[in-house]
Amino acid sequence: MTRQIRCECGYTARGESDDVVISLIQAHLVTDHPDLAGTETADDIRHWIELLPD
Repeated sequence: MTRQIRCECGYTARGESDDVVISLIQAHLVTDHPDLAGTETADDIRHWIELLPD
């Protein structure tokens, strides 16, 4: 199943594993929301993941 996280700014991170989506969101936070970067752990972000049907 594909996983995704949608940021409030409109960015969507999609991947085939939790780790991929978490990495994409962490990178997005660093570049687009530096004030939030590092404030959420990988476990926190994992709870934001939505599963999409294939």
